[in-house]
Amino acid sequence: MMFNQPPAKKIVILSIPPIDLLDIIGPIDVFRLANFLTEKKTPYHVELVSTGADKQIESDSGISLLGHSTLADIKWINSVIDIDTLIISTHIDTIGRYPPHVIEWIRSQENRVRRICTLSGGIFALAQTGMLDEKHATTHWRIMDAFAKHHPRVHVENQPVWVRDGNIYSSAGMSSSIDLALNLIADDLGEALAAEVTKELVLFLRRPAGQPQLSCSLMAQDSHHRSVKALQPWIHENLTQDLTVEVLADQLAMSRSTLIRIFKHELNITPAKYIENIRLETAQRFLQMTSMSLDKIATKCGFTSADVFRRVFQRKLGISPLNYRQQLNADK
Repeated sequence: MMFNQPPAKKIVILSIPPIDLLDIIGPIDVFRLANFLTEKKTPYHVELVSTGADKQIESDSGISLLGHSTLADIKWINSVIDIDTLIISTHIDTIGRYPPHVIEWIRSQENRVRRICTLSGGIFALAQTGMLDEKHATTHWRIMDAFAKHHPRVHVENQPVWVRDGNIYSSAGMSSSIDLALNLIADDLGEALAAEVTKELVLFLRRPAGQPQLSCSLMAQDSHHRSVKALQPWIHENLTQDLTVEVLADQLAMSRSTLIRIFKHELNITPAKYIENIRLETAQRFLQMTSMSLDKIATKCGFTSADVFRRVFQRKLGISPLNYRQQLNADK
């Protein structure tokens, strides 16, 4: 399928060595495929810019990339090239080790670019400019607490794979950098092209902003508490029941307060929120793998009605169940 589109937009990926390769290669391939699938005009011109002394950009995997230019090049110093989207990327273990001139250059772009994005550890560099103060953002789960401690004026979203606040986008990095790039394409050129690029990448789904980085099921499996692990399969088998805190506590023969304390310590979540998230994850699988109606899915997952199901799904994932299913089926 071929698409027509507006004039090319300049995408600058500013890389502060060392980098995570997937953070860079993933989005570059997304924009490359968008160009490949369009007709006559190229929607994106991508330039990889190194903040290092030369164009070679080291990665934590031992493989280096060769950028198109360095930040020391006169064209970047004078900002003579119009930038549509600035993407900032660096390894998650480089916290705070950013040259002052890099931070100053990023700050100088605040009113010059249409949007600014951060991938994984890049959020630390952007936060140092002050541009994230009082805004919502996210980053990789492993450095989330450190980021919140260093930048208390930023409202950290601790679950989504990516977040948008105004013209600033932040992502957890790694595979979520691909999701962010795909959603930028959807914003610019429409859902149809984003679906085609997703298909070319052989991805199962383009994750919306509200999609959690770590599933509740995965976190429970990683728990060291035997009660939590024992409760997980029972919950899945009884989702249609009224799974109150009291019901869960009785199942484990413990007090309500003890159950709440275990969930808070092991999963950093209340039992009620855990049940809600498990129901949502199960509903997502039904939407992905079956043609069941929303009413039937709501019943099988334990929601009191299809309307409640829709509201919870929209609130948590930022997309309606119907649009979620349509996105899945866009390439079929």
